[in-house]
Amino acid sequence: MRSRLTSRTTRTTYRTARRGRGVAYAAALLAGLTLGVAPAALADAPDDSGLQQTVEADEEVVTEDAVVTNGHVDVGPRFIDGEWTMLARDDREVPSVWRDPERTVLHLGDAAVLPAPDGPDYEFLGVDPGTPLHVVPQTQAPDVVWLGWNTQDPQVVDVVEQGASLRLDGVDGPGELFVFLQEGVTGPPNVLWNSSEPLPQELWMEVNTHVHANWVFTEPGVYRLDVTMLAELSDGTRAEDASTLVFAVGEDTDPAEALAAVAEDDASPSGSPAGDTDVEVTGAPEASGSSSGTGGPDAVVWGAAAAGLLLLLVLIVRVVRARRARAAADQDAGDEA
Repeated sequence: MRSRLTSRTTRTTYRTARRGRGVAYAAALLAGLTLGVAPAALADAPDDSGLQQTVEADEEVVTEDAVVTNGHVDVGPRFIDGEWTMLARDDREVPSVWRDPERTVLHLGDAAVLPAPDGPDYEFLGVDPGTPLHVVPQTQAPDVVWLGWNTQDPQVVDVVEQGASLRLDGVDGPGELFVFLQEGVTGPPNVLWNSSEPLPQELWMEVNTHVHANWVFTEPGVYRLDVTMLAELSDGTRAEDASTLVFAVGEDTDPAEALAAVAEDDASPSGSPAGDTDVEVTGAPEASGSSSGTGGPDAVVWGAAAAGLLLLLVLIVRVVRARRARAAADQDAGDEA
């Protein structure tokens, strides 16, 4: 299903996780509970202490492909060579590194499969209670990637006026995607993204915050989320960068298939895969022309056209000569008769 409708843009605002974001429904299910139990039964559920982190200005940007099956990853903005750039901060390494989202596959295996919760608050999922769903939970779970977002890079904090937006522009995958937050242990879900509704949809990120949400996929397979990160800077300019979040959903879904799907999307007009070129973490497209000594694509086109014209002229001359020779032979035969 490819969804790129643009008839409505939704903007969802919310307070940061540090100010009281509680346990997601996924955490309750991981603890073997249901949403209908008393709050006291959730007292031992994970808290949000893992959201406390510091982002350093000198953290490295790496370009190699990566497959993430567990551990902590945030998407967020940084300034690379002075350009606003959307990256993915991989916290599995010490010190943390930042990766190109389009070369980073988030693989959800069997540990990410949870039953759909019951109750009217979850009817937006469009599935029956108990239906297996593939979930990146709001609170960290063993053997499942923990995906969030942050706006904590020191330069970002210095120049962003109030916050940034993460906009979902398109979803390519076999099922639906839902991203939602949940306040406390019994609060209703705050739906940020819903791929069954018109796109684009925006969620708001306050500056200098770190947030996690529930990411729910209804079917296994490869998903590509076209996203854009935007912000108004303190100097009055607008910054934005587009990228793709790549998911291999399901134990049997090959992450290499997900990378190949992104490379196919980024293929050049000539049909050469984008994977044949170096990865650009800034997301800036390569120039379509060439300034080398060969003259670039235009010179090749004109050269081919000139060669074709020359060949046509040669063929015309040969045809004319053959006709003249045939006419002369017929004339000679008539004189002899």
